[in-house]
Amino acid sequence: MRNFKRLTLSMALLLAGCSLAPDYQRPALPVPQQFSLSQNQLVTSPTGYQDSGWRQFFVDPQVKVLIDEALRNNRDLRMATLKVQEARAQYRVTDADRYPQLNAESSGNWSGKLKGDTRSTREYEAGLNLSVDLDFFGRLKNMSEADRQNFFASEEARRAVHILLVSNVAQSWFNQRLAFAQLQVAQETLSNYERAYALVEKQLVTGSTNVLALEQARGVIESTRSDIAKRQGELAQANNALQLLLGSYAKLLDDARQNVGDINGVTLPPSLSSQILLQRPDIMEAEHALMAANANIGAARAAFFPSITLTSGISGSSSDLSSLFSTASGMWNFIPKVELPIFNAGRNQANLDLAEIRQQQSVVNYEQKIQNAFKEVADALALRQSLTDQIRGQQRYLTSLQITLQRARALYRNGAVSYINVLDAERSLFATQQTLLDLNYARQVNEITLYTALGGGWLE
Repeated sequence: MRNFKRLTLSMALLLAGCSLAPDYQRPALPVPQQFSLSQNQLVTSPTGYQDSGWRQFFVDPQVKVLIDEALRNNRDLRMATLKVQEARAQYRVTDADRYPQLNAESSGNWSGKLKGDTRSTREYEAGLNLSVDLDFFGRLKNMSEADRQNFFASEEARRAVHILLVSNVAQSWFNQRLAFAQLQVAQETLSNYERAYALVEKQLVTGSTNVLALEQARGVIESTRSDIAKRQGELAQANNALQLLLGSYAKLLDDARQNVGDINGVTLPPSLSSQILLQRPDIMEAEHALMAANANIGAARAAFFPSITLTSGISGSSSDLSSLFSTASGMWNFIPKVELPIFNAGRNQANLDLAEIRQQQSVVNYEQKIQNAFKEVADALALRQSLTDQIRGQQRYLTSLQITLQRARALYRNGAVSYINVLDAERSLFATQQTLLDLNYARQVNEITLYTALGGGWLE
C-alpha cells in the first residue's frame, strides 16, 4: 500500500511535461500605425472612448427597447452562446486526459457442472486501477491548450455576434423609419398634386388653361400613387427584417412617434492608432485561433516521440464477501507501457505538415481580418465629412426649391408661366426631399458602422 502511494505521487509530479509548440508571437499589423487625419472630423476626447456602451450611444428609447428584445430572443445569438458551451465542454473533455484516471472494478463469478452433485463455486473480485500518461513531450498539454484557445475564440465569436446584432437592429430600425418618412413625403406630395389638379380643372372650365395642363396634372398624380405603392412595400419589408432580428413577431413600436434623438456621435482623439482594432472581437477570435494552431503543431511534433503509460492497481479476490478486503486476499500490480513510433507510412509527418499549414492559414486569416477592419474604420471616417457636407448642401437646395415652387405657383395663377413650370418645381422638391431623407439615413448608418467597427456595442 505504501508503494502504491509513492507511485501515485511520483506520477502526479511527472504530469507537467515540456512543450514542443513554437513560441507564440503576435504577427505585425499589416496596416498603417494610424488612421488618416484628413476629412475625419477627429476631435479631442477623454480616454476610454472605445468602451462606450450601446445604451449611451443610442439615444432613442425605442431603439433601446428593440435591442433588449433582440438580445433576449435572437436565434443567432442563442446559437453563438450554445457554441461557447460546446467549446467549454470539449476543452474539459480534452483536459481531463492530462490527469490520472482512477477506476473501481468489481465482479463475481459462479460456476459448476451440469451433471453431478458437485456444488457451484463462487469467486468475488474488487479493486482500484490507476492509469496515467506521462506527458513528457507535451502532446496532451498542447491538445488541451488548443481546445482552451478554441473555447476563448468561441467566446469572442459570441461577442462579435452580439455587437453585430446591436448594429443590425439599429440599422434596421432606422431603415424602417426611413421607409415610413419616405411614404409620408409621397402621401403629402400626392395631396398637393390633387389640389393642383382641382385648380387646373376649374381653370379649364373658365378657359384660362388647356387640356394639356390637365393631363400633365393627372400624370404626376398617377406617378406619385405608383411611388406610394412602392414605399408601402418597402415599409412592409423593413418591418419584416426588423422582426426577424428581434426573434419575435409581436407588434412593433410606433414608428410615427416624434423622435427625441437618434445617436450620440463617436468622438475620437486627433491621432487614432490602429492598435484599437486589436480590441475587436473578430480579431481577438482570429488570434485565439492562431494560438490554437500553434498548440496543434506542438501536439503533432510530440507524436514523433515515445509515449509512456503507467498503470497500477490493487485488488482482492475471495470466495466469500466477508474476506474480500482482507490483507490475505489482496494483491497489487504495476504495468509500465512504452510505445515508440517506428513506421506508420508517414502519418506523423503528414499530421505535422497539416498542422503547420493550418497555422499559416490562421496567420493569413488574422491579417485579413485586421485589414478588413482597418478599411471599415477608414471608410466610415472618410464618409463622415462627405455626408455632412452633402446634407448641408441638400438642405440649402431644398430651401431654394421651396421658394421656387411658391413663385412658380404665383406666376401660374397670374398667367405668366405654364403649368409645366409648376410641375417641374414640384417634382424637383419631391426628389430633393427623398434625397435628404436618404442622406440622413446614410449618416446614421455610417455613425453606427464606425461605432461597431471600433469594437463598440458590447458593453451595456
